[in-house]
Amino acid sequence: MNLAKKVFVLGFAFALVFHSQLGAQTLASAPADASAPSSAQAPDDATRKISELVHAGKYAEAQQLTEGLLLVYPNDQRLIKAKALIDQLLSNAGPTNTNPANSQPAENAQVAQLTGMDKVDYNALIELARQAQESTDADQQKTLLNQFMDQSNTFLVRHPEQMLLWQIRAATAISLNEPMKGYEAGQKLLAAGAADSSDSNLQQLLAKLQLLGWLDSYKVQKLQFDVDEEQRQQAEAADHAKYTFPVGHANGMHYGFGHLTINKDGVVYAGSDETDRMNLGDIRELKAMCLSKGFCGMYFTPKSGRRYFFIVLTEEQVAAGTMNGVTPLPPAILGDAAVARWGFTGTSNSTLEPPPASADSKASK
Repeated sequence: MNLAKKVFVLGFAFALVFHSQLGAQTLASAPADASAPSSAQAPDDATRKISELVHAGKYAEAQQLTEGLLLVYPNDQRLIKAKALIDQLLSNAGPTNTNPANSQPAENAQVAQLTGMDKVDYNALIELARQAQESTDADQQKTLLNQFMDQSNTFLVRHPEQMLLWQIRAATAISLNEPMKGYEAGQKLLAAGAADSSDSNLQQLLAKLQLLGWLDSYKVQKLQFDVDEEQRQQAEAADHAKYTFPVGHANGMHYGFGHLTINKDGVVYAGSDETDRMNLGDIRELKAMCLSKGFCGMYFTPKSGRRYFFIVLTEEQVAAGTMNGVTPLPPAILGDAAVARWGFTGTSNSTLEPPPASADSKASK
C-alpha cells in the first residue's frame, strides 16, 4: 500500500476517534473528509454540534469534541475561539454544574473511568496513533503503526471495552495488511453493535472489512496465510539481496564476472565464466589476499579441491566485464558477511575459520 493510501486510512481512523461525539453514540462518528489538510476547516455540522452542546450546558462533552477536532483542523479559528470559550465556561462553572453521566456518551464514560497509569497509557496510544497519522515518511509511519498495534494489544487485554481503540486497530490493520488483526477488531466492533450504527463512516469501515473478506473467519484465515507466505518470500528475497555481492572471479589468467551469494548452507558463484557451489561444511577457511596494489580479494578454501578467489566490485564493473575505472571494494565485505552468516571467527588479521563448536558438530554428522 502506498503512502497516500496509508495516510488516508489513518486519517479515516482518526475521524472515528476524534469526531466520535457528532452522533452522541456509543460507537464513534466521523466527518466525510478525514484526511483534510491542517489549513482546512472543520465541517459545519461539527461546529453546530459544539454550539448545541454548549447551549445545553454539556461543557465537558463540548470540550472533548472541540479538542478532538483541533487535532485534525489545528488552524480553524472557529475551533480555537470555541475552545477558549468552553475552557472559560468550565472554569467558571466548576465541576458541580456538569453531570458526566448524563452529558457524555457511553464511550466517553468508559474513558472517564480510566484512572492512574491506565489513563496515561490510553492517552499515549491516542498520541502514538496521531503521530503515525501526521507522519509523511512511509517507513516511520509503518514503525509507529506497528508500535500502536503492539501497545494497544497489551492495553486492550486489560480494557477490551475501549471501542475507539478497536476502531483504530481495524483501520491500522487495513493499512498494514494484517487480516487476522482486522478480523479481531471487526468482531469486537460487531459485538458492540456497530452493524446497527447509523454512523456512515463506521459503516464504511465495516464495509471495507467485509469487502476484504476480513469479517469471515474462514476467508480471513486463508488471506492471512497468503499474506504470511508473501512476507516470507519478501524476507527471503531481501536476505538474498543482502548477502549477494558483485564480484570478479580469478579463473586462471583471466577473470570472470558475476555474483557471489553467501547463503545459510554455503556459497554460490554464478558468473560469466562458470557457476560453482561450495557447501558450508566443506569450507576450511577464508583468507584475504592482495594480488597487487589496490586489488585485494578473498580466497575461499575448501577442505579439498581448488581454491576460489573473488574480488568485490561494483555492479557497473560486473555489467561491463572489467575491473578498470574503479578500485575494487575491500574483501572485508565478504569476511563480515561470513562472520554474520556462518559465525566464522578471525584467527589472524587476514584469515577466518569456522568456530570450533561448528566444526566439531559438522564433523560428527
